[in-house]
Amino acid sequence: MGKTKDCCKNLAFIISVLILFSAIDCTLSYWAPVEHSTLFTKNDYEKIILSHGRKEFDDVFYGNSVIISAFIEEESRSGYINLGIDYGTIRDLKKMLDKRMLTVNKNLVIGLNYFVLMDTLDTNPTYPWHRKAYEPYVFFQRDRLNSFIKRGIQSLLTESEMQRHIDMKRSVYYGVMTDEELDAKINSHGELFWGLGPENYEKNLAALEDLIDYCHENGIRLRAVWMPLNAYSEMPEIPRQVCKTADSILKSHGIEVLNLTDEFPRDCFHDLGHLNFEYGAHVFTEVIDEWLIS
Repeated sequence: MGKTKDCCKNLAFIISVLILFSAIDCTLSYWAPVEHSTLFTKNDYEKIILSHGRKEFDDVFYGNSVIISAFIEEESRSGYINLGIDYGTIRDLKKMLDKRMLTVNKNLVIGLNYFVLMDTLDTNPTYPWHRKAYEPYVFFQRDRLNSFIKRGIQSLLTESEMQRHIDMKRSVYYGVMTDEELDAKINSHGELFWGLGPENYEKNLAALEDLIDYCHENGIRLRAVWMPLNAYSEMPEIPRQVCKTADSILKSHGIEVLNLTDEFPRDCFHDLGHLNFEYGAHVFTEVIDEWLIS
């Protein structure tokens, strides 16, 4: 009888601890101190949400770092927000929408290149849609919390104020690479990406189909833009075929596609795909604006 009571007490204690842990985790998840406090570094998604003060938008221009550097939201008359995120893929966009981390009411434009369709490209692990349902908040944010603790200790030892992360601007690209720098970039891309087979794009191509269905079901006008590429280098065969597949998917569903792949001269580019912010981005924003408004 005594052993039974002890077992019940132990079980009750364990259940109480689990309930307390769950309550603390739910509180932290709702409060989201890492995402909101300026004491922590911010990823691109957090910068967008914090700078706009919301997650719901009428008109969204989505893509990866190519969009960040190419589309100047403040100069555009279209009303579209620049929702470019570093290493962003179609799967990231679909997860954002599915998890209600983004709501699009009217128009969604996706800026495409083969990187947006690549399954093996690691996106930022701190993007909130990567957090698994069973993953505690503190564990998911462990890297930034660890950095915060280290900086806090250093600040105490040096009697200095901790750095605040108040700049919500995302990284853009300046200048024009030389031939030598572009050749080095071509060699790097060739080794890392251009030999990947079509199977390395299957998940994002499937996500593109799902995204089309989602937009149709929710009354969102979906369009796509093939982003400019530097003519200094031709697109390799496998990425070219993947892009053709994506283009066929879009057009088979009646999605309007604007192809700007070969429309910009070299002096607009920083490297192979990023437009430089001091010139190319202004030209691109002016060109794309009329189409966005239409």
